[in-house]
Amino acid sequence: MSFRSYLQRKKDLGSSCLKLALDGHKGDDIGKLLEKLLIEWGIERVCTITVDNASSNDTCLAYMKRSLTNRGCTHARSQYLHMRCVAHIVNLVVQDGLKIMCHTVNRIRHAIKFVRASPTRLDVFKKCVQLSKVASKGLINIDVATRWNSTFVMLDNVEKFESAFEQYALHDPNYKTELEKTGPEPKPDALDQRGPPTQSDWVYVSEFKQFLQHFYDLTNKVSGTKYVTANTFLEEIADVNFLLGEWSDHVICGDDEIFKCMALKMKAKYEKYWGDPEKMNKYIFIAAILDPSCLVLILYARTKESHFFKDMIEDTYGCIIEENEILWRG
Repeated sequence: MSFRSYLQRKKDLGSSCLKLALDGHKGDDIGKLLEKLLIEWGIERVCTITVDNASSNDTCLAYMKRSLTNRGCTHARSQYLHMRCVAHIVNLVVQDGLKIMCHTVNRIRHAIKFVRASPTRLDVFKKCVQLSKVASKGLINIDVATRWNSTFVMLDNVEKFESAFEQYALHDPNYKTELEKTGPEPKPDALDQRGPPTQSDWVYVSEFKQFLQHFYDLTNKVSGTKYVTANTFLEEIADVNFLLGEWSDHVICGDDEIFKCMALKMKAKYEKYWGDPEKMNKYIFIAAILDPSCLVLILYARTKESHFFKDMIEDTYGCIIEENEILWRG
C-alpha cells in the first residue's frame, strides 16, 4: 500500500512506500494500522485515500471514514475519502479485452516460452532472426500474465519477429508438434489456444497493440510519482471514453466478431466504474476545474460534441456550489 502527501516543509511531492506488518488482511486491521501511522506521522488532514477495488479495501475505507470524521480530520465528513485508483480501473478494462483475445495472446506466449526454454533453441532462433533480417537489437521477452502492461510490451516487441518465428518452424520440427499439445482443451464455442501463432494472430497483434498503446501511455502518466496527477484524472477518464467510443464504432461496423466482442466487453467494464458521473468521486472534477488548462479541455469537448465530458463538468459545477461550505470548512 502506498501513500502520497504533499510535504509542505520540503516543498516537494513525497512518497512513502510501506511494507505493512499486519496480523491479518481484514479491512479493519488495515484501517487500524493506517490510522496509527497517520497519527505517528502527524498527518491531521486527509483529503482522499486511493485504493483498488478489493473488498478488504472497502472495509478499510469504511473504518477510516468513521475514524477521520470523529477526529475532524477530513472534508465533507469523509464523503469523498474513497478514491478509486485510475490505473487499476484501466487495468480492469484492458484485462476484459485481453480475455477475448486470449487465444492469440496465449499462442504467442507459448511460442516465446518454447523458444526460450533452452539455450539450444534460443541459438537456433537467433540464427532465424539473422536470416529474416529482423531490424531489432533486442530479443523476444515473456510477459507476466497478470499484468496487462507487461503483456503489451511483449506483444509490441514480438511483432518484429513474425518472420523469425516462421523461419524457426522450418528449422525445428518439434516446434509445431509441441505447441499443439500446449494449452487447455478448447471449451465449446471457444477458440483453440493451442498451436503456433497463425497469420491471423499476427494481424490481431498488430491492430490490438496500437489500441493498447493509448492505455499504456495513460497508465504511465497517471502513475507518476514525481509530479501532481490529480488534475489529470478527468482528462484521462474522458480520453478512455473517447478511445473506447472510436474503437467500438470502428469494429462494430466491421466483420470481425472477436474485435466486436472485445469492444463491447471493455466498454461495459468502463461504464461500470465511470459511466455515471454521480457515482464518481467529486474531487476528480474539482481538481480538474481548479486547473486553468481544463477550460481548454471543456471547449475542446464541446467542439467534439462530447456529452460525456460536458455533462460531468456541468453537473460538478452545481455540486461544488451546493457543497462548497462543507467541502472547504470541513
